[in-house]
Amino acid sequence: MAKKQFTMNNQQKQKYAELFTKALDEMEGANYQKPWVQPHQGKVMNYKHQKAYRGCNDFFLTLLCAINKWETPYFLTFEQIGEMGLSLNVLTDKDGMVVLKDSGMPEFEKSFPVVKKLTSVYRDHKQLTFDEYDALTDEEKQECRWRSALRIYPEFNLSQTNFATLYPDKWAAMTALPEHDYEQGTRDDVLERIIGGEWRCSIDFGGYRACYSPSKDSISLPKREAFKGDWQFYSTALHEMAHSTAPALKREQKGTFGSEDYAMEEFVAELTAASVCSILGIGKLLDENHIAYVQSWRKALRDDKDFIPRVIDQVQEATNYILRRYREVSENKEVPLAIAA
Repeated sequence: MAKKQFTMNNQQKQKYAELFTKALDEMEGANYQKPWVQPHQGKVMNYKHQKAYRGCNDFFLTLLCAINKWETPYFLTFEQIGEMGLSLNVLTDKDGMVVLKDSGMPEFEKSFPVVKKLTSVYRDHKQLTFDEYDALTDEEKQECRWRSALRIYPEFNLSQTNFATLYPDKWAAMTALPEHDYEQGTRDDVLERIIGGEWRCSIDFGGYRACYSPSKDSISLPKREAFKGDWQFYSTALHEMAHSTAPALKREQKGTFGSEDYAMEEFVAELTAASVCSILGIGKLLDENHIAYVQSWRKALRDDKDFIPRVIDQVQEATNYILRRYREVSENKEVPLAIAA
């Protein structure tokens, strides 16, 4: 087969930068469409109170759902689990055997710390309920003092409990996929093999989040039937595969959510996915959904006039790494996977 690769000289890079910038400008405000469907609104929340988490709790619990491939976004405190008559699941290994502690007792599911801000109001050194505070006059409210404190609660996902066993109908309803049309596209047998188990790190399916975990060096994707079509499936898989090339290519992944470094990595991953899809003939190089996705990261880079050329260099490396693996699998060559392109 022909050796596919993605290379640009400086003149081509500049032209691409101009085209990409123009596409960003023309599609300002374009709405990104998630490539898959899910049975719930997806917002992580406390199941008992149906109250969504915010801030860092929202970010980390969402990431936790993706990494663990949990089927619902719902969480409960240990006390709430007891109040609902539920119990935690015991941990099992890859062979389905119960994991035991040194004492011989079974290990149970682990919690995740959720930080909550508790606010109290006092008058004359006496703590008031909020109803009592509301009943005060404006003058009396001026005499009150407010105090805030952070408290950490260990919480568990609903999937870590026996909820599905006790309430199978409710579980089926909350995890059932909505009806949707799956758009058949160009199937690529080599890419199927790579995603199916011949990539440089593991690719696991389940849950309703797509992510690459640097600490575990693994990719999580929704099940294929949850996607809206073949192109959406490939594009999402390639986006996460692009992220996973960072260790092999010595590309530093740093920065917090919303930062310039984080935005740069998202540009690299999305444009790498677009490039590979285009080269393999399974998508457009500057598809509207790719543009809409990176629009959300553009604001973090507005003051950096050279970010597109820098992104292109990294996109070339990541794209050629994926294409090199594509050639290896297509030719059935057994070679080390962690060699940079």
